[in-house]
Amino acid sequence: MGTAQQVRRTGGFELPCSADAAFPLFSPEGERVWVKGWDPRPIYPAAIVFAPDTVFRQGEGGEEAVWTILDADREMRRAEYVRVSGSHAAHLVVQVEPSGDERSRVTVSYAVTAFGENPGTVLDAFSDNAYAQRMRDWQHWICACLAAR
Repeated sequence: MGTAQQVRRTGGFELPCSADAAFPLFSPEGERVWVKGWDPRPIYPAAIVFAPDTVFRQGEGGEEAVWTILDADREMRRAEYVRVSGSHAAHLVVQVEPSGDERSRVTVSYAVTAFGENPGTVLDAFSDNAYAQRMRDWQHWICACLAAR
């Protein structure tokens, strides 16, 4: 087994909607509308709720991960998750803040710890360039979703 490695990344983007409208898009059910293939399945409780200690599965086969919601603060518009798969664990924090009339700023922070045979392969998806592209993709997908409403 290779040596575990960790990387931290923070990035963000603007959305053309209020922070109150944007925040639910980062819940397990909210992501269904803008993340292709996102299909969370409840572990506990029997239905996925956007609340602390909710545990769900996402993905298939070697890509399956177990997610736990650590925090879902609607007032502060802050969500915190831990995701564990066979190759890595991740701690994610999403913060949504108002940035003007019907605009919001989303900040997403990841701490990813890769373990297993090739930890560098997992962390390639979290290079500076790859992470910046991920933020641009998220912004594009969410904006497309908002425009279609």
